[in-house]
Amino acid sequence: MKNLIKKVINFYNTWYGIINAVICLLLLSHIQNSTLTFAMIIIAVIDAYTWYKNIYKNMTTKKELFATISQNNALCIYGGIGAGKSTLAEYILNHFIPKEKRYYNTNRPGFKAFTNEHLLLHEKLEDGCGVLIDEAGGQADAYHYEKKDNQTRKRIDYLNKFARHWYTDKCLFIYVDQAQGNVNTSIYRNIYYVIQCKGLDVKPSALIPNLIARFILFFVNKKRPTGKKFNNPFCNVSIEFMEFAKLGDYADHYTVNIEDKDHKKLVGSIYDFFTGQNTYVFRNFNPAIQNDCPYVWGQNSETDNQIMHDNFNFAVVSEKIQNSFNELK
Repeated sequence: MKNLIKKVINFYNTWYGIINAVICLLLLSHIQNSTLTFAMIIIAVIDAYTWYKNIYKNMTTKKELFATISQNNALCIYGGIGAGKSTLAEYILNHFIPKEKRYYNTNRPGFKAFTNEHLLLHEKLEDGCGVLIDEAGGQADAYHYEKKDNQTRKRIDYLNKFARHWYTDKCLFIYVDQAQGNVNTSIYRNIYYVIQCKGLDVKPSALIPNLIARFILFFVNKKRPTGKKFNNPFCNVSIEFMEFAKLGDYADHYTVNIEDKDHKKLVGSIYDFFTGQNTYVFRNFNPAIQNDCPYVWGQNSETDNQIMHDNFNFAVVSEKIQNSFNELK
């Protein structure tokens, strides 16, 4: 029943502009009040306009995105904090891979765990698997270049190079991080499809259902903790992104075009995107110690200077300036 309700809401969020316009036309002949008639027409026009702007104009993006991914068994998704990269990765995985064949390198109750044993080819995955490797630079460190790490890089290299051969053309590996430089070269040198997320936005779908749901959820969510609040179901998620094609002998460089006209927007119902992934999965592993009495600037000049010195290492900077000055003399 719950899944049926989600499917109905997803369908409505996708076609709400047309659905509301049809409902409005059917009701106009039965309503005698001119004020109510006028209000209905205005609401139907607003819904039709927002539907055309947010949904209709971006409908081809989803089709093109999935067509490209179906030809690339491994891809990277980059983006700043909160840009929607993990949300997009989860959305893609939901579309291509059944739940029983999904692996995550972060804590996702009910799903299989992707570990270093898999990454380094010590343990086999199953055919047609889907793997989401979040914060990929943390698991496959980008800054290991010593000779002793050659074997490690080679194994990671082989995982991506032969993924299609080993796990069929249905498999999918998605690496997520904030920047390409964070990810081990063994990963990005063998991945030719990259998405750069620019930002994520949640937009209301139909005006009246959204306002009603917002009013109800205001009271429902009031006492619920952060991270466990209910989302307004009558919303669409919009993710703006760019696609990159790799060039060069080692596929290290992307063709980049940062003009706004080349950005794509992927818009879908909120249930399609927000499927319960925990974006605070690393919260319990913060090594920092809680300080209930943080220092406030200006309390002590010596402490102020010491903090500035430690933050910016002015001693080194001063030494370089002094050396330059001596050379000039």
